[in-house]
Amino acid sequence: MFFQLMAKPAGSVCNLDCQYCYYLDKPHLSQRHMDFALLERYIQNYIASISQSEVTFLWQGGEPTLAGLAFYQQAVEFQQKYAKGKIIHNALQTNGILLDDAWCEFLQKNHFLVGLSIDGTPKLHDSYRLTKSGKGSAKQVLHALNLLQHYQIPFNTLTVVHHHNVQHGKAIYHYLKSLNVSYMQFIPLMGEHSQRASPRDYGQMMIDIFDEWYAADIGKISVQFIEQWMMAFLGLQPSLCIFRKTCGDQLVIEQNGDIFSCDHYVYPEYKLGNILDTPLIDLIQNPKQQRFGLIKAQLSTKCQQCQFRFACNGGCPKHRTVQGFGEPHNQLCEAYFMALSYMQPYLKELAKYFR
Repeated sequence: MFFQLMAKPAGSVCNLDCQYCYYLDKPHLSQRHMDFALLERYIQNYIASISQSEVTFLWQGGEPTLAGLAFYQQAVEFQQKYAKGKIIHNALQTNGILLDDAWCEFLQKNHFLVGLSIDGTPKLHDSYRLTKSGKGSAKQVLHALNLLQHYQIPFNTLTVVHHHNVQHGKAIYHYLKSLNVSYMQFIPLMGEHSQRASPRDYGQMMIDIFDEWYAADIGKISVQFIEQWMMAFLGLQPSLCIFRKTCGDQLVIEQNGDIFSCDHYVYPEYKLGNILDTPLIDLIQNPKQQRFGLIKAQLSTKCQQCQFRFACNGGCPKHRTVQGFGEPHNQLCEAYFMALSYMQPYLKELAKYFR
């Protein structure tokens, strides 16, 4: 069976104090990171549970580098021990603060893919992505980016979209392009945060970025939301969980071994169990998890009648609320509809070309 398990080896602990972070109100477990016994159990279980010939380990946080370089060196040793002929991939999402030559030598040697969080130009980035002492982190992030490029480590950027940077889509795109970024993600800030951008503004930002990409960078730069919707227009199922018909195959393991249905649902009622007590494959096949994944297909009347249902499938269930709609409906609907309405003729033509 296919599923992915995102690991939080240092839990919600972070070395930044981003003002919009949804982990700020979560309790930090006293354990610094997964101990090696749990790490070995996780890696052995995960590899054995994947039927495919390739296995991808996703390391996120909090800030996953806080687990320490020795932790990942041990993780790679365990992966080699239990691979049994399978090809192992690793992807690390980081704020970049701790990256140095030693880290980059390791990441390069072991073929890690790195996701680097950067919210735009230094001024925009420093709006919210602050150090514990309240200073901006842009300079350190740019240093990390330069190191990744120097060591030729494949990386992409993740930009959190909030009300300070949402009006600057074109500028951010060109800034990242000037840094030779070839894969970009623009993720809207959600939840009860005063820093959130409006759906309309986010929709316009996606349109602005699409215009810049379409004008000069087709085949040169990948933008996640464009790539995902291009798949839909080609008649394929988007690979990103929020745009697929069902979900439930993107789980998370916390630093103490607890397994939850999804990174957006790390709440007691969505805990499936602990890998120390129950084999991972049993947790994945838990009927509770199967029901969780099918809930996404329960769309509002508005979604069922929408011409773009095939491209967004109602979005992430976590973003659906009753307020203003009469029944659960995605808060980003206006953004998606705006963007897809604008992009539709272009994506149709590109789909014909790629076919």
